[in-house]
Amino acid sequence: MKKSMFLSALLLLISVIAFAGSTIAYFSDTKQTGNTFTSGNVEISLSESAITTDTTGNVIADPTKPRIMGTAEETVHDYGVVYPGQSIFKDPLVKNIGSSPAWVAVKVTLTDGKGDICKLMGYDPDRTDMIDIEAMLQGGLLDEKVHVGLWNGIENVCYNDRYAMVQKASRAEGKYEFWFFMLQPLTNGQSFVVFDSMNIDGAWTNSDVQELVEFKINVCAYAVQTFGFDSCYKAMTTAFKSSFT
Repeated sequence: MKKSMFLSALLLLISVIAFAGSTIAYFSDTKQTGNTFTSGNVEISLSESAITTDTTGNVIADPTKPRIMGTAEETVHDYGVVYPGQSIFKDPLVKNIGSSPAWVAVKVTLTDGKGDICKLMGYDPDRTDMIDIEAMLQGGLLDEKVHVGLWNGIENVCYNDRYAMVQKASRAEGKYEFWFFMLQPLTNGQSFVVFDSMNIDGAWTNSDVQELVEFKINVCAYAVQTFGFDSCYKAMTTAFKSSFT
C-alpha cells in the first residue's frame, strides 16, 4: 500500500453540572439550622491507551505511557499503513469521576475518508442504511450478547440489560453514528470500555483496504444528572438534543 490510513478519536468530554457555574461545594442558610444542600457534581472522563507496534506489525497498548485523556481537541493516532489481517488496539474508556451518579451515553462516529465503508463490506451500491459495526470494531460493550428489536419506539436497536445501541447512517455523507445508552446510572468510580480493537479482515485485499484511507473513528462521551430523568435515553435527548436526534 502506498497510502496511509489515519484513525482519529475525537475525545470530547461533555459534562453537565447540576448547579451550572457553581464553584462552591454546598449551599447553606445561616439563618436556619439543618438546611445544608450539597451541589450535585456530574463529571466523566474519556481516555484511551497510548499505543505502540509489536514485532509482528500489530498495534498494541503501550503500558509504559499514561492513558491519553480526552479534551475538546481532536487527538490523532497515526496508525500508518494498515494491512489485511492486522490488529489495531483502541480502547475508549468512560469513567464517572464526579461525586454524583450520572446517566452516561457514548456516540461513536465512523467517517469515510477517501473510500467507502459500505463498499469495503460488500454491500449493495444502493444500500444506505445500517452497517455492521462488529465488522470493524470488537471488544468491550460490543462483545456482550444483545437482542435486536424495537426499543423506545426505534426499530433495529441492539440492547441488553446493560446498554442499548442505536444506529444512524448516512452513506451519502459517508458517516455512520452508533449511540450507546447505558441503561443504569454510573456511580463514582464506575467505568466501561466501549470497544478495544479494530481488526482488518484477513480476507480483504490491499485494494479493499484502500477504502480505509483517511477513515476516522470519533468517540464522544456525554453525562447528565440522574435527578429529573428516569432513563438515559430521556436524559440525553433532552440535555443533548442536537447530538441525539
